[in-house]
This record gives sequence, C-alpha cells and structure tokens, in this order.
Amino acid sequence: MAATGTVGGIDWKALLVTVALGTAGGALFRWLTIPLPWMLGAVTFTTIAAMSGKVRVAMPRKLRAGFLTILGVLLGASFTPAIIERMHDWLWTVAGLAVWALVAGVGAYIYLRRFARFDKVTAFFAATPGGLAEMVLVGGQLGANVPTLALCHAVRVMLVVLAVPIWFRLEGLIAPQQTQALVGLLDVAPADYAILAACAIGGSFVGNRLKLPAAGMLGPLLCSVAVHLAGFTDSQPPYVLTAAAQVVLGSAIGQRFAGTTPRSIAADAAHGAVATAIMLGFAILFAVAFARVTGQSFPGLVLAYAPGGFAEMSLIALALSVDSAFVASHHLIRIILVVTLAPLLFRKIGGPPPPGASGF
Repeated sequence: MAATGTVGGIDWKALLVTVALGTAGGALFRWLTIPLPWMLGAVTFTTIAAMSGKVRVAMPRKLRAGFLTILGVLLGASFTPAIIERMHDWLWTVAGLAVWALVAGVGAYIYLRRFARFDKVTAFFAATPGGLAEMVLVGGQLGANVPTLALCHAVRVMLVVLAVPIWFRLEGLIAPQQTQALVGLLDVAPADYAILAACAIGGSFVGNRLKLPAAGMLGPLLCSVAVHLAGFTDSQPPYVLTAAAQVVLGSAIGQRFAGTTPRSIAADAAHGAVATAIMLGFAILFAVAFARVTGQSFPGLVLAYAPGGFAEMSLIALALSVDSAFVASHHLIRIILVVTLAPLLFRKIGGPPPPGASGF
C-alpha cells in the first residue's frame, strides 16, 4: 500500500491510526465489561475502519511477530510441574482433536463444494482448519481463488474470536473477575525481566532457525517452559503486555479486511461464516462428549477444539483463566497434524501434490 507516511517499508501513519483504533476499541469494551476486551475491541474497530474504505489500517508482520514472542513466554509460564505431570491425561482429547479436524474439515468441504460451489482447491483449503498464511500460500500455488480463500480464513478467525468469549460470558461459563489480570509492571523483578526477554528473543531465533511450526511463538514458549520448570524464574510478563498483545493481534485480524466492503464480500463471507459454524458446531459437540468421558473442563475443551488461530485461542485461554497450557498444546498439535496431513488428504481426493509438500 503506497502512502506518504511510509518509511522503511512501514506506513507509520496507518500503523499509528490502527493502534489508536484498536486501543480505543479495547478501552470501550473493557468499560463495557466485555470478556477479552482489548482483542475484541481492536477486532471490531479496525474491521469497521478497514471496510469503510476511508481509513488506512496497517499492522506489520514484524510487530505482530514481536508480540507473539511475548505471548509464547506468557504461555510457557503456565506449564507448571503439576501441568506436566497430568499431560498423559490429555491422550484421549488429543485423539479426539485429530478426529474433530477430519470430521469438521470434511463437513465444511462438503458445504463449500455443494452449496457454495467453490472449486475443489479453494473448497479444500478453505475448509482445512490450519493457519491462514499456510493455507493461502499452498492453496494459491495450486490455483485456488486466493482472495476467497483468505477471506474465508479471516472470517473464521474473526468469528471464533468474537463469538466464543462472549458466549462464555452469556452462559456463565466464566466469571467476570476472571478477565482481570494480577501481574503489574512493578511486580516483575529486573532479573526476571531479563530472563523473560532472553526467552522471547533467543527462543524466537532458535525456533526460526529450526523451522518450527509457528516458530515465533513456539520457540519462546518452549524456552519459557524450560526456565520455569528449571526454577530460574516463576514470573510472567505483566498484564499491560497481555493487553498490548490483544490490541496488536486483534488489529492484525481487522486489517485483513482492508480494501473490502460489506457488499463486495457478502457472498464469500457468508459462505465462510457457514463453514466456520460447521467447524465450531463440531467442536462444541466433541467438547461435550469428551468433557463427559475424560472429566476435562468444557470451556477448556471448547477452546482447544475451536477453529481459531493458535495465538488467538491461546490468548483467549489466558485472558479467561482457562487452562492455557491445555489449550495451547492442543492447538499446536492441530497445526502439526494439518501441516503434515493436509497434502496427503488433498492428494487422496484427486488433487496434485502441493509443491514442496514435505516442507510446509
């Protein structure tokens, strides 16, 4: 996007406007006591601005990536020895996750092929509950309709991020006070800040060098798990950074709708919404079943199975005081499963193998 305020490849004016909009939305939603206020407010305000066509919005990938490292460190702090000891209890829910991904993907694919009339490639990668970037990249290489594909995944993430926390609040599945954080800026000692910063920077570097999935968040997460379990620190990043991460991630979702209008995307967005409802519906059914079988909490299972992004769903779990280690682990496993198996499944339904399938 060309703009007079672009310096170093970043449209600073648009970025400042976007951050201001996201922060204003978050502040309003917090005042209204809406759950996950900073993310939901940012999503709402920046999406409206992006689709208005009158305001330039921008959220550089590098800035989002920076806050993802903070989120990784924050998530790593939730992996306590007690959590590690009961990870073997998650075997059944992980198995259920694999079945859910297949069933939900097939359900969404059938809808997009038979009723939305999407072509095979676009329908397959729009129905696959993987990351937006990966699905758009591979689908685009194979001839999918990239704008439609990107829109379906953006709608999926936005709807799940908006709907699930509000539903939890309306149904009383979370208490209002659970959305409030306890860690202040001065609650973390300088030495602990140094350790956490080392996890964020070093973990991200190692994760990218090793080409881990979701490396910018997974690397810091694993590093944070190591230092917390080893007893080097028991601190976590303060709430102000969590709120900032919500604003950045929420604004990143909203800015994906730049250049669109409600009228121009109505049909594809509606189909994407139905496909999302199918996947989320199966997630709720699986959560009900496995909550009864395994004794895991229903809110935790919904967040673990919901077809949102790894970062977004993990942040929701943190903000709502749901078992964030459980949720993050399941979404990480989902990413690995999708990245590994999607090329094979696509080939099974008659599509050509994705270029470089073994490496994505």
